[in-house]
Amino acid sequence: MDRDNFMLEITDKDEQFAISYELLCLLRWLVENDGDKLKKMVSRAVGRGLNEKIEQIHTYSESEALEDAHENMIEFFSALEAMLVETIQEQAINQAFEKKLMPAIEQIDATACDDIVVQVSLERAHSKIAHNPDKNPQEILLKEILKNWKPTKKQAAQ
Repeated sequence: MDRDNFMLEITDKDEQFAISYELLCLLRWLVENDGDKLKKMVSRAVGRGLNEKIEQIHTYSESEALEDAHENMIEFFSALEAMLVETIQEQAINQAFEKKLMPAIEQIDATACDDIVVQVSLERAHSKIAHNPDKNPQEILLKEILKNWKPTKKQAAQ
């Protein structure tokens, strides 16, 4: 991989790339906290043909290599940013969803209804609430728990 000079040439051109601070934070976090997983992903990529793609760069003219690098960076960072935005939005929705349902969740007797039933019910309630925002979310959750709950004979005797 003798393309260090090539990367320096890209930075010397008039082409500039702007990467959001959030993306830089994500990349640093991934390297610091999931470095092993990231290394496995890189290893899988190399094993699945990335190395050949990198070797092809040597056959490109300087302008082709510059254009390919430009397209790859834009595509990569655009996809990564879209994933980050989507994940942040999903978590915000989930937090709001859980906050609305916390009073109902706190009233569930853990000895009578296990975590799996609650989790499955939460997932199903989440999709129903998304399609019926006017309905009471706690009522929807409790109905889902009742549908999924299979009491044992021991629980029924209590």
